[in-house]
Parts: sequence; structure tokens; C-alpha cells
Amino acid sequence: MPDPFISPQDVVDHIGRGTATDPALIIATDAACDMCRTLTERTFNQSTSTVTMDGSGTDALLLPDLPVSAAGTVVVNGGTVTDYMLNDNGILFRGTAGCDPRPVWPIGRQNVRVTYDHGYAEVDLPRDIRAVALTIAERFAVQGVAIEESVGPVRIKYAAAATDLTNGEKWIIHKYRQMR
Repeated sequence: MPDPFISPQDVVDHIGRGTATDPALIIATDAACDMCRTLTERTFNQSTSTVTMDGSGTDALLLPDLPVSAAGTVVVNGGTVTDYMLNDNGILFRGTAGCDPRPVWPIGRQNVRVTYDHGYAEVDLPRDIRAVALTIAERFAVQGVAIEESVGPVRIKYAAAATDLTNGEKWIIHKYRQMR
């Protein structure tokens, strides 16, 4: 699993207490980032990946993790190709500008392998997804698995489990899933 895209210190700053070396905050940070990744099916961290995809029989393939900043080696049916273009939406087009007729990605199972750069630099991580991860981490750290707890005469009942998303968080998660 990639490194968390928020840090335990970010969570400490968000909550306003604790230490970045607290094992519970470290676990909460990792879990919050993993939860965001799982729900959006995106990694968010800047990295390079190699994926094997099915040829579509069209001139376009959508790379699976956005945003895409560059495409590197592309291998089709065992041979390297260089006649491709990448657009800003992570679509890898076969052929180059002015190429007519445009070649296609040949139909096949797992016959196209692409190495590409994707994700966000830390300073470019969208603020809304960062806020969702921080809020989830806060709930994990403060609430844990409890639905309610009491100490002496003080009783706290939480609105939901720490893993339950608010409607606003669901909307943000959905927004990043829809970009695929």
C-alpha cells in the first residue's frame, strides 16, 4: 500500500492535541488514507505504475489512476510502440497528430502494457479529499470503535460509527470516483 497522503502530524494539527508518534494516530492516519483510496479506487500519491490492459479495438484507452502526468513505455502484443498521445484526462490515444487513418489498440486480453506517472504531489493534493481523510482519521483517533461511552456521570453517544461517512464526505468521495 502506498504511503499515507496525510501525516500523523497533520492529524495532530487538525485535532489540536496528541503527538505524531502516538501509535493510535499513526494507525488512524493509515486507515483514513486507505479508506479514501478504497472508496475512490485511486492512490492519490504521486507514483509510477505499470498496468496491463485489454486492447479495446478503438484508438483510446483510459488509464486507471488519475491524474496522469506522463506515459512512458507502451508495449502491445509484446512489441514496444511509440505512436501514442496522452491527453489531460488520462486517455492514451493510439497514433499521433495528423495520423490518418488513426491506428487502434488491437482487441485482446491483457495485450497492452503501459508504464505511466500519475497522482498528486503533496502540495497539489485536492483540499477536499485531504479534509475527508483528516476527518476520518480524527474520528478513528477520538472515537475508535465506540458508538457510545461513559465515564462517571458523563455519557457521550456518537452519531455513527467512526467508519461511517457523512453525506458531504460521500459526495466528495463520489466526485473522485466519477473522474475515472
